Amino acid sequence: MYDFKFADIGEGIHEGQVLKWYFKVGDKVKEGDTLVVVETDKVNAELPAPADGVIVKIGAAEGETIHVGETIVIIDDGTGGEAPKEEETKPTEEKAEKEEKLAEGDGDQGVIGQIEVSSDVMESSNEFEAAVAVDEDRKVLATPVARQLAKDLGVDIRQVPGTGENGRVLKEDIEAFASTSKTTAPATPKVKISTQGDVELVPITKLRKAIVKSMTLAKQIIPHTVLMDEVNVDKLVDLRNQVKNSPLAEGIKVTYMAFVMRALVLALKQYPNFNASFDAENDRMVLKKFINIGMAVDTPDGLIVPNIKDVDQKSILELAKELRSLADDTIARKVQLSQLQNSTFTITNFGAADVAYGTPIINHPEVAILGIGKIAQKPVVENGAIKVAYMLPLSLAVDHRVIDGADAGRFLNTIKSLLNDPMMLLLN
Repeated sequence: MYDFKFADIGEGIHEGQVLKWYFKVGDKVKEGDTLVVVETDKVNAELPAPADGVIVKIGAAEGETIHVGETIVIIDDGTGGEAPKEEETKPTEEKAEKEEKLAEGDGDQGVIGQIEVSSDVMESSNEFEAAVAVDEDRKVLATPVARQLAKDLGVDIRQVPGTGENGRVLKEDIEAFASTSKTTAPATPKVKISTQGDVELVPITKLRKAIVKSMTLAKQIIPHTVLMDEVNVDKLVDLRNQVKNSPLAEGIKVTYMAFVMRALVLALKQYPNFNASFDAENDRMVLKKFINIGMAVDTPDGLIVPNIKDVDQKSILELAKELRSLADDTIARKVQLSQLQNSTFTITNFGAADVAYGTPIINHPEVAILGIGKIAQKPVVENGAIKVAYMLPLSLAVDHRVIDGADAGRFLNTIKSLLNDPMMLLLN
């Protein structure tokens, strides 16, 4: 029997709703046949049959929700064995909690996974010691599958921050903790927040949970160093006005982001270490020979970072057109999973929020991120004289494990030079 479970397809997606089944119990399937379409927070995923055989059980009917790790379908592939019982193929929260109690040796002693933390002020001299200490009495909410994975990887599950419902430790939490434990300090103990008094309880969305996990992971792992500067973009302002008024740009919203992306491409070609990921587990850099630039898009549900593929192969107008289309699709939640994957470098636009500077968080496992602020006129001194110029603020955050400050400065100066003399963007 082949017990096909809903796997983690990435991008913070932990559950989905079954939209359509193409087969029913008793049907024969071949490996690769599309079994079912599952709708997630971001994309609709078509899941193929993992083996040849006959369907003997379907885990979730159309319209039902399925979580990562739960059975999608059981296929009789001729290898023998019995199909798991009903309660084993689709565990409920109640069953999982019972399993937690059995695993912890706790019969009827309250809610599993709830951590009591003292409200006493901690002395500064003991802060680090308290942060790394393990609560021996902590009851961890996790499935047996997650526990077994933690055991196999040598991970103390009590140190792993859970991102699932009610703080449940998920399989991906174990994997993330195991892969980063070499370079990060243990997780800070959770604090019980008081809900007494005049308060409002607002559950965060699934997308926001994914953002929480991603940002926390990035800040835990990456030692950020941020460089800030500004550049005179008088010539860029003039060039953009010329381009957007050109007949070739009719129907295209030409923004400064397209020019910034073009400048970034040229800088990345000159400094390929910035177009890379750091594989800390194997102590190596993974230099990307392609350039896919991600852009942080503010949506009603939270921040999503899609990316434009092969930016180095596209003109300013092509980039401007794709930027608008991708942003609209992202806001409307029509973005495809492929557009969220394989980014090599990310840009975040503080200017959209009418802000000049910020300290951007690197999109892990990338090694740098560029923040661009709002363009504003201000007095500057050039050749001993004061003049009014359009100035663009820039913020560059780098992973200081693999990028030194001097290299970061040279990279940022290259971008500044290109934006100060934008005709170079058209010549290359």
